[in-house]
Amino acid sequence: MAEGYEDIDKYVGNKGQMLDQQLQTMNDLTDKDVQLQTDRLARQKEDIDRETMQQNRAIYQDYKKNSNPFGTQAENLAGQGLANSGYAETTQSRLYNTYQNNITATLNTARQLKSDVDFAINEAIKTGDITKGQNAMRVFEQRMQLLSEEFDLRNNREQVLYQRGRDAINDKHWQTEFDYQVSRDKIEDKYRKDRDKVSDSQWQKEYELSKKSLATSSRRRSSGSGSRKNGNDDQAIKTEENAQAVENDIKGLLEGVAKNGLTLGSIVANFAKGNIPGALKTIRDKAGDAVYNAKESGQITEEQAKAIAKKYFL
Repeated sequence: MAEGYEDIDKYVGNKGQMLDQQLQTMNDLTDKDVQLQTDRLARQKEDIDRETMQQNRAIYQDYKKNSNPFGTQAENLAGQGLANSGYAETTQSRLYNTYQNNITATLNTARQLKSDVDFAINEAIKTGDITKGQNAMRVFEQRMQLLSEEFDLRNNREQVLYQRGRDAINDKHWQTEFDYQVSRDKIEDKYRKDRDKVSDSQWQKEYELSKKSLATSSRRRSSGSGSRKNGNDDQAIKTEENAQAVENDIKGLLEGVAKNGLTLGSIVANFAKGNIPGALKTIRDKAGDAVYNAKESGQITEEQAKAIAKKYFL
């Protein structure tokens, strides 16, 4: 029994058994019908034998009555003076021949009638055989229809099983692609996190270097202007404080964006790479404008403006 076709095999097997039972039932009915006909014809033969026996008995009794030497026929001959004549002997002989002829005719008729009955019995048997043959042909046609039906059922089932196989392959392929994409996403996510860590670290290093550079510049200006007036020292301190304020403003702008899923270091790294989406470009422009306005208004020096712009890639 083929896997996936169990229900079809069971259906075809049950239908085949039903056809076998149907043929057997039809043949049984045919046999019964033939038996009824042959039994009826056999009774006709018995009736013929019985009627023949009765007819022969009547012929014999008639013969005995006419040939009785003391009967009416003999008395008539004796009254005519022919009791022992040749005519009387001829009469007796004729009576006997008539008796034999009648018996023979009766038996011949009975044989012919019984032969006709036997012929009818054989015909009934032949008709039964023909009917059985017709029964077999009708069941054969139904078997051919069942075979065609089985072919259609199996063909449809093959299409279903084929589609299931394709679906299973597609599902497996999809799962493989999905697992691959999940793995790839994990790798890319890890890469982005690692890259952000590097960017944050790099930005921190550059930030520390910038602070050192600003401090060194301030100390140089302080040492080189020892003979200058105290007003100049106060101006340097003021611009240093302004520069720090401008830088704090820029950090505030960038950290506001960082709250939306980015880090301060990754934003600066994107600025450095030139990878600047629309939203970041607006922030960058604002930061650049703040540095430029502070320089133009004299709040910070050009050197301080350049250092801040370099630090944040503005």
